[in-house]
Amino acid sequence: MKLLCACVRQIGRSRAITAALLGAALGLGSFMPTGALAQVASAAPIVVGIASFGPHPALSRTIQGFKDEMQAHGYVENRNVRYVYSDANFTPSLIPQTLAQIVAQHPSVILTLTTPVAQAAVRNVGSLDTPLVFSQVTDPVKAGIVPDWQHGSSRINGTSSATDYDVVLAFAKKVFPKAKKFGVLYSAGEVNDVAAVGSLKEAAAKAGLEMVATSADSTVDVPQRAGTLRGIDFFYAIGSNLIQSALPAVASITDHMHVPILSAEHELIRKGDIIAVAYAPSYESQGAHAADMALQMLKGVKPSAMPVYRAVPADYKELINRRKMAALGLPVPPALDACNCFVN
Repeated sequence: MKLLCACVRQIGRSRAITAALLGAALGLGSFMPTGALAQVASAAPIVVGIASFGPHPALSRTIQGFKDEMQAHGYVENRNVRYVYSDANFTPSLIPQTLAQIVAQHPSVILTLTTPVAQAAVRNVGSLDTPLVFSQVTDPVKAGIVPDWQHGSSRINGTSSATDYDVVLAFAKKVFPKAKKFGVLYSAGEVNDVAAVGSLKEAAAKAGLEMVATSADSTVDVPQRAGTLRGIDFFYAIGSNLIQSALPAVASITDHMHVPILSAEHELIRKGDIIAVAYAPSYESQGAHAADMALQMLKGVKPSAMPVYRAVPADYKELINRRKMAALGLPVPPALDACNCFVN
């Protein structure tokens, strides 16, 4: 019995020595409670997956907005949160592989960027316990990602990049106060373009503006179709892949007409004197609102318990090319003189 008691006492001393050594190695001293030691040993950054369609400045700024908002709420990269990024290089067939690479890292939540990536995530991310957040998705309801605008699905929710054309045309009247008529080009074969023009027509009627719209089948058609938009006061470039990629060709026509281009995308206005004005929800704000939803999900809030986020006027960002406005003989309205929105 004495021998057994001595052995027990020796084992107790050995455990105490081991705990003291572990505390010293962690720089915490030998008097740290065992529970605290366990907490430090188990502390590890949460993993947040980011699945993108491909590398693009707009998507990069959305991601940065997401990370900045996470940091504002205490999630500091490489300290208590680790981001795992993968993209499909704009190749739809590679999206499942992109998602698989992220899932292998056991993320607590996954941010998906663009409609095809969000759709694929719902189909391919097998763990139903991993919430999904989308951004840069125009209409998640029509895309079948969520059931309606008031609720996410049981596993995904996020921020819509849909444009509020009432807000856009109110700004257009502010920057072009004498405007009565504007022109639009769109692709008749693109569902999103057709929907955009329909919404624009309704907004134009409410704003007291006349809209002239014509379709283009390819970039080759764009210059000729743009030339038919006579008598307009400004050209509005919707967020169409076809039209945005052909804006230099549009500008070659509208410049001769002394007509400014108002763009629904920010990118091109930074790259030369093609666009006079750009006005749209900022990519950073879309990422930030997606982060707000991700934070709620990390706290246990179900995606279905939140509405889809749609941009409000405060999310919109205006950019004005002062040099282009001057070249077209258009003064910048005094109300915008003090704005922090000029690219030159």
